[in-house]
Amino acid sequence: MMKFFNLSAASKALLTAGVLSLAVSGCSGDDGKDGEDGKPGPVGSPIGEVSQIQANVTSASVSEDGFLTVNFDLSDANGAAVFGLQQTDIGAVSFGHVGSEDEVGTTDLEGSPREVWLSYFNKDKGDGHYTGSSYFQGKDCEDCLTDNGDGSYTLVLNKAIDTLGKYEYTADATSGIYLGVKAANDAGASLINNSFFYWQPSSDTAQDKPKAIIANETCQSCHRPGQDGALSMHGGKHVTLESCTFCHTDYNTYMKDIKDEDGTVTGQMQYDGSIKAMAHDIHSHSFYDENGVYPQIASNCQTCHQADETVAMADAWKADLDTATCMSCHNSPYAVPSWHWDSENGQIAEGKENCVSCHNDPNGGQRGAESGHYLQNDNAQAAASKLTLNSMSYNPDTKTVTANMTVTNGDTVVTLAQIDPSPYKYGGYTSAIVFNGVVADDFLVNYQKVGYDKFTEGADGSIDVTFSDGEFKVAEVMETADVTVALSSQIHICFDGRGTVADCEVDSEGAVSNSGPYVSSDTAYFAVDGAVVDSSPRVQHAEMEACQQCHTTAIKHRFSNDMDGCASCHNGTRDKKGEGSSNLAYIAHSKHYVYDSSGDLFFKKTECQSCHGDNGFSLSKIKADAAPVAFGANDTEQLVVSPQTAACISCHLPPYGLNDATAGHIESMGGILLQEGADLSTLGVPASFYETLNVQETCSTCHSDSSILEAHSNWGSSH
Repeated sequence: MMKFFNLSAASKALLTAGVLSLAVSGCSGDDGKDGEDGKPGPVGSPIGEVSQIQANVTSASVSEDGFLTVNFDLSDANGAAVFGLQQTDIGAVSFGHVGSEDEVGTTDLEGSPREVWLSYFNKDKGDGHYTGSSYFQGKDCEDCLTDNGDGSYTLVLNKAIDTLGKYEYTADATSGIYLGVKAANDAGASLINNSFFYWQPSSDTAQDKPKAIIANETCQSCHRPGQDGALSMHGGKHVTLESCTFCHTDYNTYMKDIKDEDGTVTGQMQYDGSIKAMAHDIHSHSFYDENGVYPQIASNCQTCHQADETVAMADAWKADLDTATCMSCHNSPYAVPSWHWDSENGQIAEGKENCVSCHNDPNGGQRGAESGHYLQNDNAQAAASKLTLNSMSYNPDTKTVTANMTVTNGDTVVTLAQIDPSPYKYGGYTSAIVFNGVVADDFLVNYQKVGYDKFTEGADGSIDVTFSDGEFKVAEVMETADVTVALSSQIHICFDGRGTVADCEVDSEGAVSNSGPYVSSDTAYFAVDGAVVDSSPRVQHAEMEACQQCHTTAIKHRFSNDMDGCASCHNGTRDKKGEGSSNLAYIAHSKHYVYDSSGDLFFKKTECQSCHGDNGFSLSKIKADAAPVAFGANDTEQLVVSPQTAACISCHLPPYGLNDATAGHIESMGGILLQEGADLSTLGVPASFYETLNVQETCSTCHSDSSILEAHSNWGSSH
C-alpha cells in the first residue's frame, strides 16, 4: 500500500533548495576549495535583553571649533558587550574643566580663590544670572551616535562649547565629561547609568577625579539606589552626586518666584543653584519642616562631609573661604546673631554679607566652620562625650544595687557638678541611668530611670549610682533565674556655650540653662555577681550602624550606641498606656513609612534589608522560648501576643494590613493573637492566660527569608 506524506512549506523549501544545489553542482563541478569564513557575529547582548548597563568612556577630543567627541563602551553586569543603544538613550552629556573663582567673580577672600568647576555649556538666566546646566541630550540630534556593533560607540556632539563669554576653553586644564545613559529593556525596566571621564586634552592623558569633596556612596547611605529615596533627578536620569556637580556649579544663580499659600507670586528672590547651596537648603528645611524627612540636623556637617582618605578634598568644608556656603544655612534671623540681621528688610545686615572675612579660623579670624560646628559647639561636644559604666554590684541582704560610671569629654573627666540635675518634664530627672535585666531574649520590666538624686561622687572622678528595692524593681530583676543585668544611660552635661564643659547653671526653679544634648553610651552587661558580660544576651535583629547611616547622632532621645539601649525601654513589657505596643519593632516600623515635603514616598518600611541587613528580618532568629510582646491592656493586666506574630503585626496592623482571614491563618500556625470572641480592635490575650499555653509558632516554616523578601519587594507608593 502506498503511503503519502504531507510536507510543510518549510520542508518543501529545504528539499527544493537541496535539489537545486545538486543540480548546480552537477553542472558546474566541484572546484575542491572551501569558501571564505563568515564574519563572526558580535559577542554580547542587545540592550533589550540586559537588566543593567555600565558605560565606560575610553577617550575624548575637542575639535578646533569647540565640538566634543566621546568614545565609550557599553557592557552588562558581567562585563559583556551591549549593543543596540539608541541615540535617544543618551540622556545627558555635560562637559567642563577645573578653573578659578577669579574667573567668575565669586572670590570672597582676596588672594585666596578656590578651585571651582566651570561648565562649557552655560545657560543665560537673564539679568546677569547664568548656570552651567545647558547639557547635551541625544534627542536633540539626528546623527550624533555611531554604534560600532561590538559594544563600542562614538558620540559626536552637535553642541559647541558656549561659556557665554565668561572664560575660554583651556586644553591644558583638567577637564571632565559626564555621560548619562537612560534606556529601557524589552521588559520595560529602566536602564540608567551615570559615568565620568577626566583627562587633560592637550596631552591626552587621564586625570584623577578633581574636587572630590563627598563620595557618591555617602549620599547613597540614605539615598539608597533602587529604593524610594534614591537620587533620581530630572526625569530619573541623574542618580549620583557627581552628576549634579557638573551642572550645579558654584556660580549658578537665578531669580526664583516667591509664592503664597494660594500659589500667587508675591515677589522674587535670588536663588543660589549650586549643589552645595541646594543640598544645605534641602536638608535644613527637611529637618525642621513638619513633612521633612532628613533625620539629622544640617549643622552636623560630618553627616555628609565624612573623613575619607579616598576623597581628596574631604576637609574642604573647614577652609572658611566661601560665604555662599555659610549663607546656604545661615540665612534667617534664627541662624545668625541678632546683630548680623536686618529685621526691617528681612536680610543679612549691611556689612555682614561676607561671612568669611571674619569667620576664617584657619586664616587667623573668628571661629569658622570646624570651630563653630564642632570644636567650640556644645551640641557637637555632647555627642563626642562618652559615658562608661565601669562596674555593678548587688547586695542581696539590702536588695541594693551600686553602679559606677565615668563621664568624659575627650581627656576631661566630667564632675557631678557638670551633670544636669534638673527634673524631667514627665517625672524623674533629666539625667539618669536605665536599669533592667534580660531573660528569654527580652527585658524583664518596663523602663526604670534611676535619676540624678541617686548619684554621688565616686573615686577618681567617677560617679556612684545607688538604688534599692521598693522604689525600683531591684529584687524582681536581680533574683530572676539566668538574668543578665543591663545598664545604659540618659545623661546630659553642661557647657559654657563654646563647647567647653562647665558647671551647670541652675535657676531658682531647678531649671538648667546650659545643658547639652544626651551624652552617648554603650549598654553594659553584668552577671548578678558583678562579672562583666562581654556582649548582649539578646538576638540582634538590626545593628545601630544601620540606623546611624542616616541618623548619625540624631535618633530621638538617643542615649546608646547599640539597639539594646533603645530596647531596654521599648521592650516587650511596655505598651502605650493600654493601647497599642511600645515595643521597639513597632515604634521603628511605624516611623519608617516616610514622605518628603512634596508628598512623594521617600522610604518605605518594606525595604527590610535597609535596616536589617542580610537576615535580621528572619523569623527563624526569634527564639522558640522568646518572651511575648505587650500590645495593650484590659482592666487588670496586659494583653500580649506571641513573639513571631508580634514581629509581623508590628507592620501588618488592622484595618489595612490585618483582616480576620489573616488573623485566623496566624492562629492556625500557632500564633497567639486574639482572645476568643475578640475582634481586631483589641490585639492580645491576658498575660496570665498566655503563661498557661505551650506556645509553638510555626510561621517561619513557610515564611522563609526569601519568601519574606519576595512578598515585600513590590510594595509601591500606593501602599
